[in-house]
Amino acid sequence: MLAGNGGGSSLLVDCARCPARDIECDGCMVTALLDPPQVGLPLDNDERAAVALLVSAGLVSAETAAVARATADDERRFRRVV
Repeated sequence: MLAGNGGGSSLLVDCARCPARDIECDGCMVTALLDPPQVGLPLDNDERAAVALLVSAGLVSAETAAVARATADDERRFRRVV
């Protein structure tokens, strides 16, 4: 539920009064604005080591390795380096 102050610049978002609370939170625009999805996750130590091996073998450029990120696949429960 949104409540303005009559022309001011502040806005109160009262999730406790939202009629879709706990039903549609994942698709809520307020949630999307306040907690944007990450484009990618930082690589962990094992992922960095694997990418370094690919660079040393000439299979991946240093530039590509520098911007490599991980994505979580919740359905399969593993991370993917992209």
